[in-house]
Amino acid sequence: GSDRSLQAFLDRYVEMADCDELSYAAFHDWFEPGFVALLREILDDAIENLDTGRADLNGRLERFRDVLIADATIVSLYQDAADIYTATGDHQAELKLHLTESLSTGLPTRFRTTDGTTHERSQLPTGEWVADALILLDLGFYDFWLFDRIDQNGGWFVSRVKDNANFEIVEELRTWRGNSIPLEGESLQAVLE
Repeated sequence: GSDRSLQAFLDRYVEMADCDELSYAAFHDWFEPGFVALLREILDDAIENLDTGRADLNGRLERFRDVLIADATIVSLYQDAADIYTATGDHQAELKLHLTESLSTGLPTRFRTTDGTTHERSQLPTGEWVADALILLDLGFYDFWLFDRIDQNGGWFVSRVKDNANFEIVEELRTWRGNSIPLEGESLQAVLE
């Protein structure tokens, strides 16, 4: 792992902020024992008050072990960080937070930060953790290989689809009353028109 010493933190801060005038003594003074104790107390309180209990999934969701929501968001940073956190635009810096959250606990199950140009799909590995879970995916995760891997590992998924998607409807899961039309064998675009 990376060096987590106070000096290493100062070095990273100076590098990111491009402020080589900050002395170790001045930086070190920020971390007086009283301030460090307060930070630890705040962190301990936050961890203690986390509700890690699971809420039971009800109704149609009962069949799943969990419902997991995967998404990413971009945080704009100071331009000085552009060497480390590249962005999609020129002379910008962006950090992208990739997060998977559990619906039953309300807590993240996995997260990662990258630069702003990293694609969401590359940050969602598949494996046994998807078994018996329903994964909700945004368009950034639209990838048939990913869908296949979720299925192969015993998971389920719901994804937004691209505007030009034209799937063949292979089965109707419900019989509708009234003057309904059969959809089996039709293409999605033909039905939507």
